[in-house]
Amino acid sequence: MTSISDRIIKRMKELGLRQTAIVEATGATKGAVSKWVAGTNTPKAEFLPALATVLKTSQNWLLTGEEEVKFNNFNMQDFMNKHNLSGKGDASFNVNELHKPTVIDYETENGFIWIDVVEANFSCGVGESIEFHFDVINGKFPFPPSFFQRKHVDPSCMRIIKAKGDSMSDFIHDGDMVGIDISQTEIVDGEIYAVYFEGEGMIKQIFKEEGGKLTLHSLNSKYRDREVSEQNGLNFKVMGRQFWRAG
Repeated sequence: MTSISDRIIKRMKELGLRQTAIVEATGATKGAVSKWVAGTNTPKAEFLPALATVLKTSQNWLLTGEEEVKFNNFNMQDFMNKHNLSGKGDASFNVNELHKPTVIDYETENGFIWIDVVEANFSCGVGESIEFHFDVINGKFPFPPSFFQRKHVDPSCMRIIKAKGDSMSDFIHDGDMVGIDISQTEIVDGEIYAVYFEGEGMIKQIFKEEGGKLTLHSLNSKYRDREVSEQNGLNFKVMGRQFWRAG
């Protein structure tokens, strides 16, 4: 079985790259890159996106030796049907780039904890029966265990969704990966949450108002605030608090 070091060396030879090119592309030190190549150390998660880019491959291949495989459009259409969406532009989360999930024992594979990149699917019944689940997996993203210690988040409660649109720019951009903690559904004034509201999944900053009302605020001023009240509150549910993003 090949190692990350073997795969880095393979791509360097194929592309005619020197270690200095990797240093410049990733921002890692010369010593760190030398250890990656020698196999005495593995790249930290923060260096993986740039490393994959300079080696013209995927993070998944670097870490596992396997390429991601896209599903066909039937999966995407199924997701849109569950949302009652008429087109791609209606979705708050990106419904493209559906990938076969990488199945890895995160406790032992290179010391990383792997978190699902998912699509949020919703089902609504009578009354307050709004349920969501994450049965469409786009792939997995690796994090060092120290990340969860710093964030005070249980890895089993983290999901990653892809943002779509510019309503939360300049903080969250179209296509950014957004980490949410699904255990944190109690609203803290001014925090950002992934929510379901009136048939749509969205990421918004939430403010508590008098009389129990909530304001769903977009950071981009061209989008109007939306109000959750007693009258429409049955169509509102919090999926989790946003605590991490990557663009």
